[in-house]
Amino acid sequence: MDQVTFISALKHSKEQSIIFHHNTDSFSEHKALNIYYEEIVELIDGLVESAQGIYPKITGYMNEPFVDWQSTATTIQYFKDLYDFIATSRTQVFPESFLQNQIDEIAALIAETMYQLTLKG
Repeated sequence: MDQVTFISALKHSKEQSIIFHHNTDSFSEHKALNIYYEEIVELIDGLVESAQGIYPKITGYMNEPFVDWQSTATTIQYFKDLYDFIATSRTQVFPESFLQNQIDEIAALIAETMYQLTLKG
């Protein structure tokens, strides 16, 4: 695992969440995704800028194909997979405790989003 793959996955999650947000037929999902994509931008920015203070500039970003919304269950699964990806690769990429703290904030936002996606309304 390298830094560009890790950060690229986070950047992809912002854009993917916007696609889900625009496609969903659930108001509560629409709102939860709105919160996610607005808050993740600042968290990614902080992580990248902190990392680039001690590591070389991260370049060569990649993007995975986007998928259209299918159901709230598939949206939740997307975020579970993202959470698992972060949990398994975070210390390989950024071992410093202050960077881990920033990743904790990202993981907390993902977990909160998963919970909000289970709410009806």
